[in-house]
Amino acid sequence: MADQLTLVEVSAFSGLTGALLTQALTGLFGYLGDKRKSNLELKSALRNKQIDIAESFYFVTGEKMAIVKKNIGYWQNWNHSRSEASLEFLNKEMVKLNIYLEKLDLENWKCNLVSLYFDVSLTDDLLIASNDRSKALYLKVLDVTDALKHALPDSKSDLYALYDKAISDMCGHYENVYAQMTSDMQIVKASLLSRLQGK
Repeated sequence: MADQLTLVEVSAFSGLTGALLTQALTGLFGYLGDKRKSNLELKSALRNKQIDIAESFYFVTGEKMAIVKKNIGYWQNWNHSRSEASLEFLNKEMVKLNIYLEKLDLENWKCNLVSLYFDVSLTDDLLIASNDRSKALYLKVLDVTDALKHALPDSKSDLYALYDKAISDMCGHYENVYAQMTSDMQIVKASLLSRLQGK
């Protein structure tokens, strides 16, 4: 009878241990499954966000690159066109480009987040410095242009040389910005493709 009681106790204990072990393993597997699912959802959300930011960045940067090239073309043409009518036309075209550029920035704010997800060279600090340099170069051109308008005919040749240099400096700066934008587009593209391919 004692052996039967021991057998019942061992059997009951084994059943309880088995039930506890089953529950513990079920809980562990559930936890690991939930954690894995959560990690997959997080990675998917990150990938989707990166794609969204990259698409916005690509669109805006491509448009800005076109504007930079047009600005360079206008300034180089402006440098060779000195009639009031042609200068006025070019000025109106540049105003249109600048309005479009402002609209791009307002409607496509996501591209400003690109440095959070990708290692681009034009960080916020560099963009601010580049914009400051653009403004300074543009103001130099305006100052020389104003001096040309008010100069006596015999002193204009020196001012034309200064004007040519101011235009050249500004276009050179825009070319450097264009090159950096091209590089950043390649960085974003390569990084995004690498992440999508799981490398």
